[in-house]
Amino acid sequence: MKKNQLSIRFLLLCSLFGFGWSNAQNHEQVIKEYVNSEKTFQRINPELKVFTIVNVDHSTSLKGDVVGIQQTVNGIPVFGSSANVLIREDKVLSFADTFIKTYPSRVKGKQNAGKEGLVAEAAEKINGYSTAPNIEGREEPLKTQSVYFAKDGELILGYRFDVKEKGTGAMWDVIISTDDGTILYTEKRTLSCNFHEDAYEHHTEMFHPVQGPVHLNYGSGKGSNNFVLVPDNASYNVLPFPVEAPTFGSRALLNNPWEITASPEGWHSDGTNTYTNTRGNNVYAYTDENNTNTPQFSPDGGTARNFNFPMDVSLPAQNYKSASVTNLFYVNNKVHDVFYKFGFTETAKNFQTNNFGKGSSQGDAVLAEAWDGGGYNNANFSPTADGTPPRMQMYLWEPDNMQNLFYNSPSTYTSRTFKSRTAEFGPKLETIPPVTANLALTTPADGCTAISENLTGKIAVIQRGTCGFAVKVKNAQLKGAVGAVIYNVPASVGFGGMGGTDASITIPSVLIENPEGAFLANEIAGGAVINSTLKYDKLNYIYKDGSLDNGIVIHEYGHGISNRMTGTGNACLSATTSNEQMGEGWSDFFALMLTNRPGDNASVARGVGTFAKEQQIDGSGIRPAKYSPDFAVNNYTYGRTNGMKVPGTFIGIPVSKPDVHSIGFVWATMLWDLHWKYVEKYGYNSDVMADPNSGSARVLQLVVDALKLQPCNPNFKQGRDAILAADQAKTGGQDKCMIWKVFAKRGLGVNAAPGGLSGLIFGSGQDLDDQVENFSIPAECGTLAVNETESNSKGISIYPNPVKNEFTIKTPSGMDLSGITTVSIYDFTGKLVATERINLNKQTTVNVNRLLNGAYMVKITGNAIDYSQKIIVSK
Repeated sequence: MKKNQLSIRFLLLCSLFGFGWSNAQNHEQVIKEYVNSEKTFQRINPELKVFTIVNVDHSTSLKGDVVGIQQTVNGIPVFGSSANVLIREDKVLSFADTFIKTYPSRVKGKQNAGKEGLVAEAAEKINGYSTAPNIEGREEPLKTQSVYFAKDGELILGYRFDVKEKGTGAMWDVIISTDDGTILYTEKRTLSCNFHEDAYEHHTEMFHPVQGPVHLNYGSGKGSNNFVLVPDNASYNVLPFPVEAPTFGSRALLNNPWEITASPEGWHSDGTNTYTNTRGNNVYAYTDENNTNTPQFSPDGGTARNFNFPMDVSLPAQNYKSASVTNLFYVNNKVHDVFYKFGFTETAKNFQTNNFGKGSSQGDAVLAEAWDGGGYNNANFSPTADGTPPRMQMYLWEPDNMQNLFYNSPSTYTSRTFKSRTAEFGPKLETIPPVTANLALTTPADGCTAISENLTGKIAVIQRGTCGFAVKVKNAQLKGAVGAVIYNVPASVGFGGMGGTDASITIPSVLIENPEGAFLANEIAGGAVINSTLKYDKLNYIYKDGSLDNGIVIHEYGHGISNRMTGTGNACLSATTSNEQMGEGWSDFFALMLTNRPGDNASVARGVGTFAKEQQIDGSGIRPAKYSPDFAVNNYTYGRTNGMKVPGTFIGIPVSKPDVHSIGFVWATMLWDLHWKYVEKYGYNSDVMADPNSGSARVLQLVVDALKLQPCNPNFKQGRDAILAADQAKTGGQDKCMIWKVFAKRGLGVNAAPGGLSGLIFGSGQDLDDQVENFSIPAECGTLAVNETESNSKGISIYPNPVKNEFTIKTPSGMDLSGITTVSIYDFTGKLVATERINLNKQTTVNVNRLLNGAYMVKITGNAIDYSQKIIVSK
């Protein structure tokens, strides 16, 4: 049976390669003909029309092939210059590109024999590692790709490589000049999602260009080389979709929950190796408490693959580690299988160790790390190029009532409990031994100027206010303090973290609330000697485990989906290039869609991250507003993206950068509105896999299809147009006006404009403040019904349809045709592309020879006529 199965797969592989090669050749000719005839390319230099096909993805939903092409000059890729082309029956239906269309003033640069030295020097300059492990784990020089980088009208030859940042482990995409190693471009690949309450406040983040794909060889682990013809049985006690988190519902024991088309070997085999732990073809889930990016603990289900482990979230997290990793494994696999059905397949660059001969690069199952030791209160995902495994890091969430100051004496104080917050500066309590000392007050009480007391060997107690936290702590340190406790005063606003920066601070510090601080100040002033300890009591804290928040895990996986399916699938959702990077929005939307509850409707407002924030299920979450189509709940429009920026630095230079979380929130708001409009028309189903004709399934399919059609680094307008293009390709545009009305309601109407798109703004640039919102819809959408049913009122019609070079307007006898009749033709985005004024008594034909193949809306208006009809131009 094994030989037969392998033979079948080998033949299938050969047939697919043959099919793909011939199709690619044919598609190349079709695209060349389109580029040479399409008006936006007619006047550009022929050298800028050169491209290579980098991917062909057959889309059942779009009824055609989505062909990814890369612009090249001198045979070298132009970074960020690509196109996604939808081809059906040898015709181009959609062409979304970012090609350079103005020939550069100069093409400069040449290969450098000292490349490795330039790369290593640049990596070290930006606090990155100058080497990376190969598949055997040996350190090697960073691998590079030659690209042209467009800058100031020139094309500069550069080396592109990935760098891993020291300390944080964050991954960066870097381009340097081949001539002298000058840094031309950096983009942080690791997408930290900031699932906390101050994710939308201004903060400073240092921009360090740093490192990329990690190739890890974990060995065979629990694997074997025994081939299995059918998936091995497995069961998992998990939070099953659509349960969002433990606060939303209970766990259930699921047997063999995979989709066989998406995971033909189940979840524990890659066709070569089989596993009994939480590893398989789609994901390897494990803990990484040591923050080494290597597997630490992966629960074993035994030969029966029974992953049924106890879980009680009211206990410290170490009591349910196996259940946590099992849930992380389940969610990653389930999202893989769901989105496989909606088109995130092998040729769409999905995440699999083995692609079973179905095309594209393999060897890139998700590395899902639970309990990551790199921090708390967050989650991140590091998208990678097809064929390189991405990394998902899930953290523990600190409890709101976390205590870091503990009393040792007097004994009457030891049972006191209260909240504290730790500082963003100085040593982290979790990384140092506990600090024990007597508490001491300061003069002045707020510690904002030089402190008069000798604090040697003591922990200073200081009032909040007047100056920054770091100033107070530094003044205490200068007087010999070994730690500091700052307490709120009655007028203090909020009880968040202790912000500030000062690299010279070497003592730990915490913030406590006013009642406890006032108690301490009174007791110490009265002569009490209070001995205390500052420590991070990890084993006793009741954390919220990110791996149990299905919404957050889906959100993180969503970054992989949107990055792999946009543009070339690599570095095409760059906040450095486009300040309207909507990745956070797609991720939120995917999380909302897969956690829709039975019985929900448009009136149910949705928060995000309520479990992690210890809120009720109807809590506000951690976004600027709940997701809801009701403007009384969420009134965010496209215009609100103006000013969504935060300060930062870029290689030591002050910049403003896009607040991608807030910007993404606005995009997800629009998509959420669209979902409920589709539900209103086609019906609701919380399970998007259950009924492909439900509004819920239809809108998810539409959004996934649109990812494939949008260009590299899209703005809101291009994202909207890709959704319209997907609807046009799939249904002929039957929901076009409904889509337009949803986006126009939120300010993304016909005349909306993104303005400048430079992601990082130096000096006084306004590219993050010039978006123009607009609430208008295409003219024909004001008269057509939402479903765009073609009207045959009054016996008027247009024929033939499809149209080749001209169409005829047929009118019934006796109709008043006096005066001038206006014939207006709109493309599927609502743009007016042709207008002709005729006298129907003398002329009934309209020439469309100049129109490209595609779908259009014809609107005819006159004294006694007001008629619209959709036509297809097919030459």
